[in-house]
Amino acid sequence: MGVVTAGAVVAIVLAAAGGPPDDNRAGGSPSPSSARSQPATPSDGPSPTVEGTSRPQSLPPGAHREAGGFAWATPTGWRRDIKTGAEVHYTSPDGKQELAAKSSLARGDLMETWRTSEQNAHQGKDYRKIRLEESTFRGNPAVVWEYTFTLEGVPWHARLLGFNENGKSYQINTWYQPDVETQALKTYGEVRDSFTVL
Repeated sequence: MGVVTAGAVVAIVLAAAGGPPDDNRAGGSPSPSSARSQPATPSDGPSPTVEGTSRPQSLPPGAHREAGGFAWATPTGWRRDIKTGAEVHYTSPDGKQELAAKSSLARGDLMETWRTSEQNAHQGKDYRKIRLEESTFRGNPAVVWEYTFTLEGVPWHARLLGFNENGKSYQINTWYQPDVETQALKTYGEVRDSFTVL
């Protein structure tokens, strides 16, 4: 069933808790992405030009807007699946990697929400936490969750990044099979770095 199934399995309980991972791969637990602090960019919002007007926000090369209030540059040729108006998934042609992004209203403590999701992930087959830790993403509070699990006999590695900005919670997640890890991490890094809150 490939990556979409893995993503569906991982999409879980965090939505109710304030927007953390919505992944069900590990039996319903989100997986963190290798979040690294990113420097703030000057294009975080429209810049005033003439009184009463603003310049449209510039996006990274190749980035496209999603209904969830964010933009990102996703790989060409990948299958796009809209889960909700604020959540979208992209699956590689070979089904060995999935990228997902979503937004929701921020509720409660970000880390506590993700800890709850991590506890629920233990019901997933062969779930093994690698890390669940606080971080920052472009100066905003963030959480990184990384774990492995098995789905229908196939091993998967999950990396989830969640952060809060201006009262909203965002996630940039990936799941991939270990044999494509090098390329999967490169792709994920590029997509994560292109992520822009609108």
